[in-house]
Amino acid sequence: MTKVVGSKRTFTDVTDEEAIEFVDIVSDIVAHEEYQKMKNYTHHIGYTRYQHCLNVAWYSYLWCKRSGLNYKSAARGAMLHDFYLYDQHKGEQPIPGRHVEVHPMVALANANKYFEVDDVMYDCIAHHMFPSTSIRPTTMEGYIVSIADKYCAGLEVGKTGVDYMSPYVKEAIKKITE
Repeated sequence: MTKVVGSKRTFTDVTDEEAIEFVDIVSDIVAHEEYQKMKNYTHHIGYTRYQHCLNVAWYSYLWCKRSGLNYKSAARGAMLHDFYLYDQHKGEQPIPGRHVEVHPMVALANANKYFEVDDVMYDCIAHHMFPSTSIRPTTMEGYIVSIADKYCAGLEVGKTGVDYMSPYVKEAIKKITE
């Protein structure tokens, strides 16, 4: 855990107070034996699910902190938003249904099994697939994690991925980053 996609900052820079704080907030999650297994699953082209969650958590942390929101729970929820240990492309999904609807519930079950999950974290995990699903986040942190998820997916698949984002996601990212 040293860097996120699209950022020049690293988590090894001892002069970067935000990076140090972020690492402190998510370190117990990152160190957990079950969570480490996410390094074995490809998520987006060339990235593991572990790296994807790290990317989403970093941007969620920054955007929520700068917006005066609960950045600690947002970062933790974002780290856990895709905490499912199966490869849906190989038919390993444990329960039937659309992957966009099933995996947040599996991730939430895993998060609850291994960590204490507060209401903000719950919202970030359970509703991060909006607008691909009809259930909207109930907190601003949940919206930010959902937006960060799409933003990072775009970064991970390349510039063309960002070009295909919905106008909703593009507008939300513009508002957060201004």
